Amino acid sequence: KVEKEEDLDVLQKRIEDYGISTEMLPEGSLPSTGRMLKFSLPSGHEMRLYATKEYVGTEVGTVNPDPWPDGLKGAGVHWLDHCALVCELDPERGINHVADNTKFAQEVLDFYLVEQIVVGPEGSVKAATWLARTSTPHDLAFLGGPQMGLHHIAFFLESWDDLLKAADVMGKHHTKINAGPTRHGVTRGATIYFFDPSGNRNETFAGLGYISQPDRPVTTWTEDKLGYGIFFHSGEVMPSFTEVYT
Repeated sequence: KVEKEEDLDVLQKRIEDYGISTEMLPEGSLPSTGRMLKFSLPSGHEMRLYATKEYVGTEVGTVNPDPWPDGLKGAGVHWLDHCALVCELDPERGINHVADNTKFAQEVLDFYLVEQIVVGPEGSVKAATWLARTSTPHDLAFLGGPQMGLHHIAFFLESWDDLLKAADVMGKHHTKINAGPTRHGVTRGATIYFFDPSGNRNETFAGLGYISQPDRPVTTWTEDKLGYGIFFHSGEVMPSFTEVYT
């Protein structure tokens, strides 16, 4: 989501000047949404930017609100927090869409780099990046893989206790947990990964870890500490986490 309708026109020109074609979709192409700017990242992922979305509010309202509504069901997630996209990475063939997407996001969409994983000789290959437009550790992540896809979408919870409750809810409903509860080294967030009925990986992500800013030094994880960057408690990379995505 962008801030103003006119931002769509500005970004359309910037994206096309970068060499990527765009299409402006009319209002209503997506229910309850204004016009959308459609384009594809260098990796091939289709993206849509919009400024106007129907506001439905919250149960507690905006005047003297309670901290949470009564009758919450399930884990009680607060909001859609971020998503992680898998981008083709094959250094031997000279393909690194992690780096390509990161460059585009920074130069055209005004994201800034928060954390990264580097591999290869002297850390010359950017294997994963975490970027933000806000003050959270990341709004968008690009992860290297054999082909493009979706790694996960994440929902925010406040605390470790909330995360453990989410794990209990998943256990009660026999939801397949992929990893966790545990903590990431990257972003320092507490996490559970699980699969929804359609087969896509979801995440409950608790705690901000830290507040990021554009002038904060980029945190870098090296290949020898990759496991701790992904799962800080075990320091081990799980093939089902890195190799399975949709």
